[in-house]
Amino acid sequence: MTQYDLRGFAHPLGFRFEEKDPKSLDAITGNFIKFAAGCGGGRKSTHECADYFKSSFEDYLAMCQVLIEDCDDSEREAIQLIVQEFVRQSEEMNAEVAAGKREASIYLQPLERGNRWGKAVLALAEAFEVKLEQVAA
Repeated sequence: MTQYDLRGFAHPLGFRFEEKDPKSLDAITGNFIKFAAGCGGGRKSTHECADYFKSSFEDYLAMCQVLIEDCDDSEREAIQLIVQEFVRQSEEMNAEVAAGKREASIYLQPLERGNRWGKAVLALAEAFEVKLEQVAA
């Protein structure tokens, strides 16, 4: 669900994804951290913003650690739930691929530091102390 969906607006490109889609999960993950860290949209960021496509895991983690310092308890909890949802949706889509109910996608990447989606989710999980093994349960 995007911020546009949460507010009841149409997607800025003129459409919404009605079902879970690997490309939208990848895009929402990349956009989420930029939005949360104030790295776009005119908000002034107080730190270096890591690039979703080019930065290392360490750079991403450093940005997330600065972000958590700026969050109150309710914001931390909200981000923890969002990270869990990213992982849950990925696991659900991977299970559908394995069962032959969904086609494989280059956007459905494993939860590993070596790819952009995994790097972002793992950095958020580490900084915000999200226990990922509990997500699968």
